[in-house]
Amino acid sequence: MMKFNSKKTKLIILFLLYFINFSFFQKKELDSRIVGKWTNIFAKDVHGEIIKDDFYKKGYVDTFLKNGQHLIDPNFLRDDLKRNGIKEPLDYSLIPTFSWRTFNDQILEISGSGETQQIRYGFSGDTLLLGYSNGNTRYLIKRK
Repeated sequence: MMKFNSKKTKLIILFLLYFINFSFFQKKELDSRIVGKWTNIFAKDVHGEIIKDDFYKKGYVDTFLKNGQHLIDPNFLRDDLKRNGIKEPLDYSLIPTFSWRTFNDQILEISGSGETQQIRYGFSGDTLLLGYSNGNTRYLIKRK
């Protein structure tokens, strides 16, 4: 087995690990500014145009709890089922559990149902801005 006795060797290995897996060293936390209930105002596409789809002006609420749980508005789920042609009532017991955390006050990670999505986030006054990899931006206002 190899031994790493010199400080220089240890620094080189640490440096390599840093570049191989940068996320390992990222500061993971729950940004307290996100905790609370947020009402969807609208979303914009990559060209800055408001997306007027089936969800426009519905006022869905995203809730971010301080324990790291993320709750999706059941009305959104119900409307999404209808949009996809499913007419059965929503079985609330089947709603997946989501969790959230942040990295370096700029990346919001939402996990659930075996999938993880990382989204850039920022604030403009009382508005939370979520920037997605497809160029869309979602705007949410903090509920009092």
